[in-house]
Amino acid sequence: MDSVEEFDVCVVGGGVMGSCAAYSLADAGKSTVLLEQFPVPHTRGSSSGHSRITGLSDYGTPYMADIVSHGVKKWVKLLAAATTKGARSAPLLSVSNDQEVLKAKAKRMEKAGVPPRWIDVDTLNRDYKATFPSDRYAVADDSGLVLIANKCVTAAQFLFEKRGGVILDAWPVKEINAEENWVRVVGPRGVIKCTSLVLCPGPWAEQVLSPLGIHLPLKTLKTGIWYYKIKNTTLPRRNFNDLSIPNSFYYSTPELEYPGLIKFGIHEGVEVSPEEREKVDLSHLKEKVSNYLEKFFPQIESEPSIEESCMYTMTPDEEFILDHHPKHKNIVYACGFSGRGFQLAPAIGDMITAMVLGHDDIYDRTPFLSSRFSRNTSPTVSKI
Repeated sequence: MDSVEEFDVCVVGGGVMGSCAAYSLADAGKSTVLLEQFPVPHTRGSSSGHSRITGLSDYGTPYMADIVSHGVKKWVKLLAAATTKGARSAPLLSVSNDQEVLKAKAKRMEKAGVPPRWIDVDTLNRDYKATFPSDRYAVADDSGLVLIANKCVTAAQFLFEKRGGVILDAWPVKEINAEENWVRVVGPRGVIKCTSLVLCPGPWAEQVLSPLGIHLPLKTLKTGIWYYKIKNTTLPRRNFNDLSIPNSFYYSTPELEYPGLIKFGIHEGVEVSPEEREKVDLSHLKEKVSNYLEKFFPQIESEPSIEESCMYTMTPDEEFILDHHPKHKNIVYACGFSGRGFQLAPAIGDMITAMVLGHDDIYDRTPFLSSRFSRNTSPTVSKI
């Protein structure tokens, strides 16, 4: 406890957001330490596992367009710099019974310079050996990628260390003390003294931020990820989502992690603290996915062969939070990515670096400030 190490910046949280922020800061010439409470890598948070869907049209609100583009394109450059095969091409096929929803997505493709490919339901059913009714529409985004999550995080950490960054894992933060020109981060293995502090705490946001007087309407959810056997056929190598249900969607990535199995999930979860995640029953969500497969995908087994899980940190509007501490401008925090943040991480890292360096914002941060919430706001947790 007597050891004190000094850095320009300390980043707390070694998931995808913290790792990308640390890499960006080190790349900007700042001496940076990355603290992670668990041994690296681990499966307790939101950044572990295998596949993540991404694409240049994969966003909702218009102000996200440039941030998504920044994130996706920088992932490609980052993985190339690390000589890591952490992304694979997989067009993103979106299906819905509401053609206007897909027309909006098609406009986002056109804005990104990606021609939308409309697919009729007969072709959809033929390609997927599916049984969608005639009221379904489908459009493909050929910019789609599958990001290999573990490889992406490892690549960001590799490049961070290559630029002189220091990773201290199994290093839980016990106390944060903000002084006039310094921040002291106290843990069981010593003290980190830094000029600036970046907090990317993921599902542990409340535990980290509340002692600093930052109170946010966040909910942590556990969700399931299931892998199903494909029956004696070959399915298209595409990412897939079905946007036909309000406030949620079914999604899938192509056969990748486990030979002969395809990943399916639903964008919903059960509220739980991250320390008690193992106590949550996700059987009702698994049943929804199994029923969906039984109804529309007879060439996929309706009972999963492998079950995994992930954590989401939700905001009421499902947009993330990126802000300074109200009193200590040398403390920056990023959280509440609502299960959709992985593809954004390199862009968020660069936005954080601009904030730490005191530069102009790369993108307008107004939609992401914590002041948009009142303290009595509560997000919907049944569907995300």
